[in-house]
Amino acid sequence: MNDLISPTMSRSALLLLAAFTGTALSAQLVLDNTLTPEQLVQDVLLGGGVTATNVTFNGLPGTQTNVQIAGFDGSQTTLGLDNGMLLSTGGVDSAPGPNDQAGATSILGTFPGDPDLELASGQQTFDAAVLEFDFIPDGDSLSFRFVFGSEEYMEFVGLGVNDVFGFFLSGPGISGPYSNNAANIALIPGTSTPVSIDALNANSFGQFYVDNGDGSEAPFNADPQYIQYDGFTVALTARALVECGATYHIKIAIADGGDDVWDSGVFMEAGSFSSPNVVALNIANASIEGGLVEGCLIADLLVTRPDTVGDLDVELILGGTATNGVDHTQLPQLVTIPAGSSSVSLPLEAFEDGLAEGTETLILSAITINSCGDTVTSSVTIPIEDHTPIDVLTEDLELQCDQDTVPITALAGGGYGELSFAWNTGGQLPTILVPGLADGDYTVTVSDECGWSVTNSVSVSSGCGVVIPNVFTPNGDGQNDRLEIGGLAGKRNTLRIFNRWGEVVYEIQNYRNQWDGRDVPDGTYYYELLVDGEKDPFTGHLTILSSGRR
Repeated sequence: MNDLISPTMSRSALLLLAAFTGTALSAQLVLDNTLTPEQLVQDVLLGGGVTATNVTFNGLPGTQTNVQIAGFDGSQTTLGLDNGMLLSTGGVDSAPGPNDQAGATSILGTFPGDPDLELASGQQTFDAAVLEFDFIPDGDSLSFRFVFGSEEYMEFVGLGVNDVFGFFLSGPGISGPYSNNAANIALIPGTSTPVSIDALNANSFGQFYVDNGDGSEAPFNADPQYIQYDGFTVALTARALVECGATYHIKIAIADGGDDVWDSGVFMEAGSFSSPNVVALNIANASIEGGLVEGCLIADLLVTRPDTVGDLDVELILGGTATNGVDHTQLPQLVTIPAGSSSVSLPLEAFEDGLAEGTETLILSAITINSCGDTVTSSVTIPIEDHTPIDVLTEDLELQCDQDTVPITALAGGGYGELSFAWNTGGQLPTILVPGLADGDYTVTVSDECGWSVTNSVSVSSGCGVVIPNVFTPNGDGQNDRLEIGGLAGKRNTLRIFNRWGEVVYEIQNYRNQWDGRDVPDGTYYYELLVDGEKDPFTGHLTILSSGRR
């Protein structure tokens, strides 16, 4: 907690402090406030097996946008949900991070609270955001995932300013103390206790709580992957048993509790509001998001049901532009999920045909009979993309024996995903450094994430051919005093010098032009030079002329 803040400090003073200490940063929690509540329910929140009608927000038709509700993308945050719908006690724009304010708030004026939320919290409520709709489930259960976060954590836990939210479900078989005989299904896992700031926090059911700083604590106050709220729950699941085909009503509500400042929000995962008594089709281990690339990874087609009771026959209907067994793995017309199993997995591979066909599609539909006795169809469209060949460009080098090291580069494009480089030197970057004073041949293999690869070579000609003089004069005048053999830099070699009787007078490995001949008399000598990479030894004669040695 910020050392400047204490629970006894007035709320208005804390707001002023937050206003002066807050820092504006670009956040990674992305909000979309252009969608109406109706669109957010139908196009974002709903998953399989649910039909929704009569969407309202704060008692009005859900056809107008509102500052308290928005879509969100949390994929670049620590929130725990990638995307979905957000309801906030203030404007939703107080939710993005980093958490650089002690008490972020959006005071909306004299907005009313909600009687069900007041019953749940025992406090007066303000700034209520209330989303309601009717729905008909296809199955016998309802579930959706959510995260609750608040600026009230942890400073005001147990101090009578308990922001509150609830998922109030009403309909056949549901009984509770709230309006329309509704029950609150936003419960702490394994309990019948509703989730709230006082009930779930760092000290109570802490395994479900995520500390997110206090507005001044690093790294939360600088890194925009952290949202603004001081704490939030892990992703939790709301569940209820329902009757297939019956009409139910849900009220999703959140409000400030005790006063009208310091915001809270509830995030609901996209597509998670579902009644999963239907078969779902999904692609796992796909080459691309939800799809395939020709000649790439073998994906898994998952056929999943919500229970494990008895054998279940699932009829598969194939459509789209792709041909079964030609463009991809042959898929059967009937799949059986055996008793005791909730799913089966079928390997699915797109075949490389070398044709530039653009994106083809495989449309799969699974037909089953649900618990209502209705025929239910679940469909998925799987794109199949051409594999783009890997293209690698390299260039040979012709040098002038004037560079110790030189860079060589492989320019690569195409392929699928990130390309990797493997040089025969062990280098793993597009550019490596190699000796410039020695000839060399180098190879690079460029691979993509599909496992396709292309190998290219680079030839480096140093311009440093082996040149052996036939005379040198070790007289100490600083000129031509040693046997200077050109083109040996960086090359392993063995040098032997013989007198005219064939006796070795000088022998060395990896000669580096250090012999001055002063240990032998003037005269004619013979040499043999073995150089790695050269097929034959260099041989010949040389003359030592001292002209009066010093």
